[in-house]
Amino acid sequence: MKKKLVTTHSALIAVWAALIAVSSLLPAFPVIGTGATLNVGDAIVVLGGILFGPWAGGIAAGVGGFIGQLIAPHGNIFGPLQFTIAIMAAIAAGLAMQRKWFYPLVALLFFGSIWYLFPLGRQAWATPLLYLPGIIACIVGWIWGNGWLTSDRRAQIFTGVFVCGLIGVVIALSIGNLWALVMFALPAPIWFSVLFISPIERIGFGLIAAAIGTPLLIGLPKISVTVGPALTEEDTDDDDEWDDE
Repeated sequence: MKKKLVTTHSALIAVWAALIAVSSLLPAFPVIGTGATLNVGDAIVVLGGILFGPWAGGIAAGVGGFIGQLIAPHGNIFGPLQFTIAIMAAIAAGLAMQRKWFYPLVALLFFGSIWYLFPLGRQAWATPLLYLPGIIACIVGWIWGNGWLTSDRRAQIFTGVFVCGLIGVVIALSIGNLWALVMFALPAPIWFSVLFISPIERIGFGLIAAAIGTPLLIGLPKISVTVGPALTEEDTDDDDEWDDE
């Protein structure tokens, strides 16, 4: 039997989408050169992928992000399609949770390469260096992180959620930068001015995701809510039952 892409109950997806939408009302960091702000929702978005898988998390991020940009226009930097960035961030974090590190790694290298196709991008040549934390997270997770999210140790779970969350928020950064380059044509000095700020922001979002996500990964299974890597195991068990029949 084919595996289901979405195994999370629709009610959980709806609740998480609502949480993303509400969290968009809480500004966190200003975006230099645009007059807009990033918000705590950027950290909540990636948790959807980590907790519920890439596709359920992507749905929650899309619905919650779309509603969020309507109720919190101060964070709507890129217009009506901004919520698609949240979808990609959740999917990337969810793929990392499933130990499919290759896909977000290739995506980051791809978006970094596209940057240099634009004249302004070549002037702001150092901007793709901002994606190094995400690239390093993919490599570190690939080599050492296979058992982090299934560990009995809280510190390892925290590290696993942080790594997956960091990958998601850096994916969002790489896409957002390309949109900003095309839509706002920000000059090179502005891009250079955020080289030391943006990594701190992204690491901060990763830490927020880990601080929230670690107790959820530990606590939700205790009330019979399947989250994280256990979703894949549950799906495999269902397939085995059908095979036996």
